[in-house]
Amino acid sequence: MKKTIFICFSTSEGSVSDHFVYLSNLLSKNLRVIIISDKKYYPRRLDKNITLEFWPSKRPTKLRDFFFYYLLLKKYRPLMTISLFGAVNINILTSYLFNIKYRIAWVRTLSTQFDINSYKVFRKSLVYKFATNIIANSYATANDASSVYNINSKKIKVLNNSVKDYYDNYSDIITDINKIVYVGRLHPSKGVDVLIKAFEVLADRYLELKLIIIGNGPQNDELKKLALRTGFMNRILFKGKKSKKKVLEEMKSSLTTIIPSYSEAFGFTVIEAMSMKTCVIGSDNSGIKEIIKHKKTGLLFETGSHKDLAKKLELIIENKDLRDRFAKNGYKRFQESYSTQIAVKRDANYFTNLIENS
Repeated sequence: MKKTIFICFSTSEGSVSDHFVYLSNLLSKNLRVIIISDKKYYPRRLDKNITLEFWPSKRPTKLRDFFFYYLLLKKYRPLMTISLFGAVNINILTSYLFNIKYRIAWVRTLSTQFDINSYKVFRKSLVYKFATNIIANSYATANDASSVYNINSKKIKVLNNSVKDYYDNYSDIITDINKIVYVGRLHPSKGVDVLIKAFEVLADRYLELKLIIIGNGPQNDELKKLALRTGFMNRILFKGKKSKKKVLEEMKSSLTTIIPSYSEAFGFTVIEAMSMKTCVIGSDNSGIKEIIKHKKTGLLFETGSHKDLAKKLELIIENKDLRDRFAKNGYKRFQESYSTQIAVKRDANYFTNLIENS
């Protein structure tokens, strides 16, 4: 009889879901895989031999979710449980009560990216103590988790995020050398204000240049007011939230994709842009600088400095060959390290080795 594992993640059309669907498919060749999702979405690519369950609540934090999970654990008696985002607390604590051998929490955000207080830090620290293994999506995330939640670094394994290589689906899209793209939340931590100010510096010199901003968030109105004050509102276009297909199309057709975050656990946007063979420019902090190799696979600028970002933008505007070289090298780095096809094999090997050594 196959050994059973649980994987708790949100099934959807996004890159995170893609990664875990493919990982589940690969693991299911030798293991019985049960997926528990907080979204009632059935991925088309999910193998038929995988069982898909859904949490009773939109966010699994309630008592009914505990009883639901308790019954699943009782029924299947898994050897390993893996969870991320909102499912971590209930998964780790309930799995601990059931004495599940491997209780794995996947940490994917920095503590600086959401509001925390001493109580939340204490609660999460306690949860992580009951976990047998912690997975971080970058060394920046691993160091943050270790220092903030007092996790023994030997307990943490770094497994980077991935995205599927869709380049062949978009290879015919022509690059618009006058288009700069940002994709992400409109949140103070994302540094979109820095990007708008950098655009303002260049706008008078490059009259065809335009900035496309994709995403929503609490800073939406504030950023639109900032764009209005620059006098270039007609060239700073806020497009709201877009489908993954539209996002990849915008990236592929852009001169560059900018990631101006003040802090970032990893930076999905970086590898998504690289996967489209698009030049990337990012702030020189945390998870971003682990992906972008400065002046090799893209450019890094001083975090928070719109003047330095403007200089880096000007460099690739004026030098097409340099821009194309960064884009080509970035795509190669993506293929070697961050494509889903590569990453899920790495992850599957890690979990399989844990089980085989148990």
